[in-house]
Parts: sequence; structure tokens; C-alpha cells
Amino acid sequence: MKPVALALVLTLAGGASASAQVITPDIDRTLWCASAFYWLAASAEDSGSTEEAETYDGWSRRLLDLAGPGLIAAGFTSEKIEDIVVQYDDKVLTQLSTDETPSYDVVTCPELVAGLAKPG
Repeated sequence: MKPVALALVLTLAGGASASAQVITPDIDRTLWCASAFYWLAASAEDSGSTEEAETYDGWSRRLLDLAGPGLIAAGFTSEKIEDIVVQYDDKVLTQLSTDETPSYDVVTCPELVAGLAKPG
């Protein structure tokens, strides 16, 4: 779980109203890449690459911050958003560690953060 990255999203989600609750393709890709970066950060940390781990972790948090408003606008509750993030983390880990075809090419994920300011 990424409690720091979700703090703002969950605070804002408290006032969200129920609506269609659809995850758009853009949000799907953003969440998928956020989870991929989450796992890449853990792998880099395990191998002793602290700087690389911090970069991936920052990208993961930034992408969660980007996906949050769309999930809130779609009417997801804070509890459901937490569940969605966990589901993506589980799905991406399975896709990246087995023969299952990944939903997206992880090599293209950095383009989602390329234009963003560096996390602080």
C-alpha cells in the first residue's frame, strides 16, 4: 500500500458522489504504470540501488496523484480507490513475474512522467 501517495486522493474522495464508476483507458494505463514503478522501486531497493528506487517510487506516487482526480470524478469511494490500487499492484506483479502478457509495455511508462516536475 502507498499511504503517502494516496493521502490527498483519499481526502478528496470523501466527498465524491456516486456516478458511473468507470476506469478510463488513460487512468488504467496510469494506474498500471504506477504499480509497475512501485515494483521496480522495490526491486531496485532490494538490489541496493537506492537512487534508482527513489526515482521509481517518486514516479509511482506522481502517477497515483494523476489518477486520483479521475477516480474521484468517476465516483469511486476512498475505500474502493484503496482496493483498486491493491488490485493493480497484484495484477502488475503477476504480469511482470510470470508469462502472462502485460497490459502495457513498461518501457513506455516513463513517457507518462516525462513532462512532470521532479517529485520533491
